[in-house]
Amino acid sequence: MSMIFKPWIKKLLLEQWPFWISGLLIGGAEVLYYWRYHTFITFTTSLGQMFAGIEQSFFPGSFLSKAFEPDINWVLLGLFLGGFIVALAEREFRTWVKYDRRSLIVAFFGAALFSFGTRLAGGCTTHHVLGGLAAMNIASIVVSILMFVSGLIAIYFYAYLGLAHYFKPQESRWYAMQSREFGIVNDALILDEKYKPNKDPWRITSLIFLILFLIIIGYGVFTKDWAHGFPSISIIEISFLLFIGVTMGVGVGKTGFGTGCAVLTPEMFRTMLTKENRLINLRINYLTRNFFLGMFPLVAILLAVLLLNVAILIGWIIYGIPLPATTQPFDFFSVGHVVGAIILSFGSVFMLGCEIRNYTRLGMGYLTSLVAFPGFIVGYLPYVLFKEKIDAWAFGSPFLSISSLPDLVSGKWLKIGLSLSFTFFILLLLIISFKTGIKKVGLSWHESSSQGIDRIMLKKILRGHIIPELNLDSQIGMDEEKKKP
Repeated sequence: MSMIFKPWIKKLLLEQWPFWISGLLIGGAEVLYYWRYHTFITFTTSLGQMFAGIEQSFFPGSFLSKAFEPDINWVLLGLFLGGFIVALAEREFRTWVKYDRRSLIVAFFGAALFSFGTRLAGGCTTHHVLGGLAAMNIASIVVSILMFVSGLIAIYFYAYLGLAHYFKPQESRWYAMQSREFGIVNDALILDEKYKPNKDPWRITSLIFLILFLIIIGYGVFTKDWAHGFPSISIIEISFLLFIGVTMGVGVGKTGFGTGCAVLTPEMFRTMLTKENRLINLRINYLTRNFFLGMFPLVAILLAVLLLNVAILIGWIIYGIPLPATTQPFDFFSVGHVVGAIILSFGSVFMLGCEIRNYTRLGMGYLTSLVAFPGFIVGYLPYVLFKEKIDAWAFGSPFLSISSLPDLVSGKWLKIGLSLSFTFFILLLLIISFKTGIKKVGLSWHESSSQGIDRIMLKKILRGHIIPELNLDSQIGMDEEKKKP
C-alpha cells in the first residue's frame, strides 16, 4: 500500500498544483473565518497595526499609532508560514530567481503605492476582490471593475519599462531549465547560475529588516497589551487564525494565486485570441500568456468568491447574520474607491502580485517580495500625516449611500432574489470560464485540471504547439528533441 501512495505523495509535495485548488483552499479558509467572526479577511490595515506595534515597542504613543491601533495579525503570519512550508515541501526556496535592480526598485515603490491605495479604497485587493465581492458590496464591485481597466494600463507600463518577463504566476527551476532547453528565452531569463543570492546586498538588507520585524512582533505579542496578543486571546484562537493563514499561504504558494491576475484575465484572454503578437513584443512570457489563455486565475478567484458568497447567504438568510462590511463610511461608494482602485492596480502589478501573494512569497524567499515589504510602511506615511484630510476627501461625499446589492431593492424576498441572482451569475461565469479556458489551452479536461501551469506548458510544447517567439531554427531543434527516444 505504501508503494502505491509514495509516488502520489512525492508528486503532491514536489510539484505545483492545479490552479483551481487555490480557489478551494482560499475560499474554504474565508468560509471558516466568516463562520467564526461573521466577516471576511482583511490584511493591509493589520500590517499597519503591526508596524504601529513595532513603533510602540520603542516609541510609545508616537507616529503610526495616530492612524493604526498596535496589534498583530496571525492570519498574515500564517501566510508567510504557508509559503515557507511550500518551499520546504518542494525543496526549492526561490532565492535562485534573479531580478535586476530596476525590478526591485519598482517592487519597492509598488508596495508603497499599494499600501497608500488601500487607505483610499477602504481596503486591499483581498478585501474587495475576495471578501467584498462575496458580500455583494457595491464599492467592492466597482473597485474590482476599475482594477480590471487600470490593471491593463499598469501591465503595459510595466512592459514599457522592459520588465514584463518577470510577470509570472510562479517560478520553478525545473520549468526555467526546460524553457532554456527549448529556446523560450523570456521564460528562462530569471535563471542565472552565476547569481549568488547570499551575496546580494538587496537580499541581505531586506532579510535583516524582515527578521527584525518578526523578532520585535514576537516580543510585542507577549509584552504588550494588544487585542490579539497573548494572553488577550487563547492559544487555541491563535492556532485557528494561523491555520487559516497557512491554508491560504499553501494555496497561493502551490499555484501562484493572485487577485491582481484575476481581474486582468478577461482582457488578456481576449488579446491572446486576437493580438498575441502584441504580448510577445511586450516580452510577456509564454507561460504567462497561456496562463491567461486558460483563464486559470479567474477560475480560481471565482471559485473562492462563490464559496464565501454561499456561506454569507446561508448566514444572512437562514441565521440572520448581517452582511459583512467595513466600518462606515467606507462601505459607501465614494471618490476614494475610484482613485484607490487605480493606485491598487499599479501597486499590485509593480510588486508582482497582491498583498496575500507577496506575504506568501516572503516565506518562499522571493527577492521582489523581500524588497517590497518595507515599501508598505512608506505608503502608510502620507496617510498617517494627513489622515483626517484624506478620509474627508475620499469618503466625505459618497456617490451612493447604500453598501450592498440587496439594498438596491426593498422587501425581504426581492433582496433574497437579487442576492441569489448574483450567486447564479458568479456560478455561471465560473463554469463558462473553466470550460472556455480548457478548450483554448488545447489539452484535455483531465490534463488541464490535474497539474500545475508549468507542467501544462511543457505538455503543450512536447505535443508540437507552435511557440510564436521561437525562430525557425529553434523550432526545428525542438522537433528534433521530441523525436529522441
